[in-house]
Amino acid sequence: MRSCKMATTRIWVWISGCAAVVGVCAAIRAQDTAVDDVAVFMRAKLDHSKNVLEGLALADFDLIARGAQELSLASQESSWQVLQTEDYARLSAEFRRSCDSLRSAAKAENLDGAVLAWMEVTQKCVQCHRYIRDEQK
Repeated sequence: MRSCKMATTRIWVWISGCAAVVGVCAAIRAQDTAVDDVAVFMRAKLDHSKNVLEGLALADFDLIARGAQELSLASQESSWQVLQTEDYARLSAEFRRSCDSLRSAAKAENLDGAVLAWMEVTQKCVQCHRYIRDEQK
């Protein structure tokens, strides 16, 4: 009877150990998936940026406006929220305002205004990416 209890205990210890390993593997896989999701999201954001640049080069105001709108909407997605700080929220809001200025200039068919607004959007991107890198150090 005693050896039966010991065997049962060993089995439960082994099962618990296996469960812990599975849990760790699942956590690693989820983290890898999250990193992949962010990479996919950032690639889409880059594609929206390319649309804006193409629109500026061709004076295609609809393409500029669409790209600006897509960037602004992307900044509201959950994948965008990589940090939960006041500074990050402020930078995101500034980015959206810059995108709105870009879209307004495109709607007004103001190419010079759109170029200046695009420079501001790009500056906001760089500021935010710098902030994230500094926070992750």
